[in-house]
Amino acid sequence: MTELEKAVLARITESDLVSLSRELVRRPSETGKEKEVSDFCVASMKELGMQAQGIEGQPARPNAVGVLKGVGGGPRVQFSGHLDTVPPGDLAKWITDPYGGEVIDGKIYGRGVMDSKGGGIASTLVAIRAIREAGVQLRGDINVVGTVDEEVGGRWGMRFLVENGHVNPDLCIYCVHSDMEIKAHFKGVLWTKLTVRGQTAHGSMPYKGVNAITRASRYVVNLEDKGVPYQSHPILNDFTMNFGWVHAGPDLRYNMVADLCELGIDMRLVPGQTTEAVYQHMKAILAEMKRSDAKLDADLAVIMRDEPVSVPDTDPVLTVVRTAARDVLGEDPAIGGTIAAGDLAPIFKRGLKGVGFGPGDLERGNAHKENEFLEIDQLLLASRVYALIMLRAGVVA
Repeated sequence: MTELEKAVLARITESDLVSLSRELVRRPSETGKEKEVSDFCVASMKELGMQAQGIEGQPARPNAVGVLKGVGGGPRVQFSGHLDTVPPGDLAKWITDPYGGEVIDGKIYGRGVMDSKGGGIASTLVAIRAIREAGVQLRGDINVVGTVDEEVGGRWGMRFLVENGHVNPDLCIYCVHSDMEIKAHFKGVLWTKLTVRGQTAHGSMPYKGVNAITRASRYVVNLEDKGVPYQSHPILNDFTMNFGWVHAGPDLRYNMVADLCELGIDMRLVPGQTTEAVYQHMKAILAEMKRSDAKLDADLAVIMRDEPVSVPDTDPVLTVVRTAARDVLGEDPAIGGTIAAGDLAPIFKRGLKGVGFGPGDLERGNAHKENEFLEIDQLLLASRVYALIMLRAGVVA
């Protein structure tokens, strides 16, 4: 690292990171109720001299989007985290107030602190503060984006922002809880809904009706038995299939034949598969069933699809993040993969570049469970890695 880089990184302190992370946690933001924390983020960005605004895909659900403008001649580098959280769960199981941001034994506790208010938002804003305080000017623009809706697919978050041209980075760092591993391989996601329509009848005379539940269950068995073609990936391992929800019948009535059954299917694809090929395979199984059952009235709809992605080892975005992480951590970071691209999915879909990197571990840190926490030492390291990436986007003075 250069002396300038060392001086900027030295300005990033645990106290600043903890303080801002706690402020974010203290503003509850379950999916659909993100406005308070988003407004706080926009105000914080403006205090740092950034151009910032809340951009709504749905009313009262603004995404916080800020830009630290460069003088020109450098790449647009984006750092993104999400503002929405899952509910706190069973309050009796928390050892702290889930919205208190308490610090215990080197960890910050609170809903969303790891996923991803601390590592996703606080870490990037504190890095920008250090660059500003050091009087450094950059050639390229630095974007910081706090999205809504990520926990449920991101339709009104990053997908909305990318599809409507509000963000268009040259490269994106998705500040996800990766345990300081670079996420360069991402499973694809295919969510489908099976709808089966039958004919109601009295429950004592099922032969007079057409039971939608039994026909939906036959599809489940057929799909599991036939499987989906794939080749195991060296990092992402195997394709997976899960039947996530089912809704059928009229209001829990035992004495009626169910004339409707809807079923949600979640598939996670590996490189080599495509969502269209898998979808056509699923439809072919349904078509085969229809040929042998004239009373089967069913269709399969795509709810969401993201393709699997592997960032090549020689890709410049991977090189930039790897070298910055190595210089801060003192060793080469691991290169790994994850179950979905999340907020990177619309970035990839547009043909843009990105990887995931950030503090905290999904399982160890109790994401989506009671007593979610983030280790402060990793938060500090991540913020310094982010600052180094920003500086290497092009220092002017």
